[in-house]
Amino acid sequence: MTISIPDTLTTDNSEKYIVSIRLRSGGLSFSGYDPSAGGSFFYRETEFDRAVSFISSLKEFFFAHEFLTWTYKRINVICVSPEYSLVPDNYWEDGQEGRLLDFSFSTPELHGLTDTLKEQQAKLVFGVDEEVYEFCSRSLLHPFFSHYMTSLLTLWTRESSASLFRQMYVVIERKRVDVVCCAQGKLLFVNSYPVDQLDDIVYYTLYIWKQAGLDPEKDQLLLAGESSSRMRVLERLRAYLRHVKPVEIPSETYLLGTDVTKAPMDLISLLICE
Repeated sequence: MTISIPDTLTTDNSEKYIVSIRLRSGGLSFSGYDPSAGGSFFYRETEFDRAVSFISSLKEFFFAHEFLTWTYKRINVICVSPEYSLVPDNYWEDGQEGRLLDFSFSTPELHGLTDTLKEQQAKLVFGVDEEVYEFCSRSLLHPFFSHYMTSLLTLWTRESSASLFRQMYVVIERKRVDVVCCAQGKLLFVNSYPVDQLDDIVYYTLYIWKQAGLDPEKDQLLLAGESSSRMRVLERLRAYLRHVKPVEIPSETYLLGTDVTKAPMDLISLLICE
């Protein structure tokens, strides 16, 4: 459960770095870059022993890696979890995170957090295991918690504002698929689904496409995520929809470093939006 960091990151220059710890079921990633140094982005990932509780593995990982205690320009803690919901600002009241999560999800002992989707005039409410939240808050210096969907929604709604047609974005990662529909900068649909096989992804995509009233001749489907699954899904969906293609990563992102190609789409979106 150990990972290494690049030699360019040291205690002497760590204050220049923006780093991200991405927590997901079964493991985490640690990444970062110096905004003033091109090519400095790095990405490291590790798996946890699923026979051990996540919080125990997380504590072991922190105790084994001294660099987590260093001072950074910013520390992002990105939470990958299915417990999230969007609430329009008109219906939002401060302090209702816990009540909303209790009503929406059966997972006990969640700490409620909120991201702001300014352009959508909405809040993304999400839950983090209480022990995980408390441990990260104690162990890291001023961490900034956010949900993995927030940067995706921010980037994609901005992109869609420049298009005359509507878009569906699909992200495939491990045993999960995220689906987002946009129209001229507005969100039409957002949800995430557990998937076990390729047919599940194709089914959810086409079903939501139909329910959202998207046009198979004019509107666009853009896929991101695991390359092997993505390409097979692309081929399947091209039999039903005219405009199907991979998500294009802005070329300037690659100037941050070659490790960008290893990072998940939500982390790449965060790099673009920061």
